[in-house]
Amino acid sequence: MNAVNSAPLTPSQENYLEWVYRFSENGDVRVSDIAKKLGVSLPSVSRAVSTLAKMGLLTHESYGKIGMTEEGKTIGKSIVRRDKCLTKLLVDILGMEPEDADPEVHRLEHLISGRVLPRLEILVHYAVSDPSWLEGLHRKIDAGFENREEVYQFGIGETPIHKGAVTEKRNK
Repeated sequence: MNAVNSAPLTPSQENYLEWVYRFSENGDVRVSDIAKKLGVSLPSVSRAVSTLAKMGLLTHESYGKIGMTEEGKTIGKSIVRRDKCLTKLLVDILGMEPEDADPEVHRLEHLISGRVLPRLEILVHYAVSDPSWLEGLHRKIDAGFENREEVYQFGIGETPIHKGAVTEKRNK
């Protein structure tokens, strides 16, 4: 959410903000930089930047550089953080090829909330810091889950939330 209208950003707006943030780490950002990276037209970027500026996340001089407000930087950093965490999860932990993981990361990064991200980061950190655990996981993945019964023994769909107990508890 943002300060001006408290509406959540769309995935498209998050993409623009992410790349302004990434480019700003190395200096000035221009509309043409973003257009080239995202493969979109200059007018499309200009409209998006204008919208994000009205939301209080970016600044933009006419035909000039794009800047970020403090809130824009905070949100941009969070988007990059989600991207890095999900990339590490899918590539380093789940063993996906980077080119296969990339589109998945870009879909998932828009869905991960600030409540879930720290938990995922802990999981990722744990997984990469425990080689024996990670090797065991990779063996299971490489085996292609030949023995599905073993994989599903932990009761997928049998948690209280899946059985409706959490909803019932909230409604009391």
